[in-house]
Amino acid sequence: MRYPLFGQHPQSGQWRWESERTLIAIRNYENYMSKEISKTLDEWYVENLQAGINLDFVRCNDDGVVQYYIPPQSHKLLSDNWLDIPASGTFAEFSTEKSIALIQRIIAWNTHEYGITLDFFAGSGTTGHAVVNLNREDGGRRRYLLVEIGRHFDTVLLPRMKKIVHSPDWKDGKPLSRQGISQAFRYLRLESYEDTLDSLELAPPSQGQTELLAANPALAEDYRLRYALGVETAASASLLGSHFNDPFAYTLTMLRDGARRAAVVDLPETFNFLLGLRPVSRRRIEGVLAIEGSDAEGRHCLILWRNLDETDNAALEAWLARHRSRFPGPFDVVYANGDHTLEATRQPGETWTAVAIEPRFRELMFEGAE
Repeated sequence: MRYPLFGQHPQSGQWRWESERTLIAIRNYENYMSKEISKTLDEWYVENLQAGINLDFVRCNDDGVVQYYIPPQSHKLLSDNWLDIPASGTFAEFSTEKSIALIQRIIAWNTHEYGITLDFFAGSGTTGHAVVNLNREDGGRRRYLLVEIGRHFDTVLLPRMKKIVHSPDWKDGKPLSRQGISQAFRYLRLESYEDTLDSLELAPPSQGQTELLAANPALAEDYRLRYALGVETAASASLLGSHFNDPFAYTLTMLRDGARRAAVVDLPETFNFLLGLRPVSRRRIEGVLAIEGSDAEGRHCLILWRNLDETDNAALEAWLARHRSRFPGPFDVVYANGDHTLEATRQPGETWTAVAIEPRFRELMFEGAE
């Protein structure tokens, strides 16, 4: 394909396209230049492509070099209307990072300004990033739930969410603006099956039991096969065998990177989830944590957590008498950890039931387990 082009007629080699296609591409570029629009050539190309027009462009630069336009490779045909969406993200430099623009568009088209977006495979946190961007743009109050089991949660996802709340734009680890957005988020670490097994503590039979089993081989075999594991591990913290004497310092032993360490468990928050509680207030008053809300069955609950070594039953009843006006109710259930006599403090007209937290906690935690 040799023909005159921009005053050039090569004697060897050939042009990339046949002459008719090249002449159309030249007119396309001249048309783009004549419009004096603010769009770049890439943007102009994508805009026409969205309308179903795939344009070629050819020009001769100031040095007399014939240049053929190469369409942008960072764009991928996702649908007939989404030609302008980058194929992947670059904010976190994560190997499988999704495009913020793509996720943001999906969320914007499918939720309202109070919507909740759930991502079970959060990866680098692009979904949360997209929700924050949308809220920043239109003042919405969208929320997000991100689930991730990879260790990059601590090194990539969580730092990313903290950064984009502080500023929408970053370069070389520094914010380019101070356009922060009001945000409150919390993250929860769930106990794994391996954590539960690793936290089991065996309490061997007493001397008398050991002698009984030794004298009765058949009984000993039946005990080992049917009862030993359940009986001897019943007091394990992971099975809620420990008393909630100090619910603010309840720990499980976990194995991480080959080393054992004690991890504090948030019993009040776990109990809230088990109840399906919708909290309306959470206050720490004189050493007692009081949580008020409605459970999954619509019952109005008051949940009281205390250190039993610091607040005994008499002290708890005195506490409730002093602060009853802060919790006007009416309540259906009042929970408290440890044995208590709160039901005796009910006043005329009140019908709430007092419940010990520990048995209810175990019932909900292992409901349906065999």
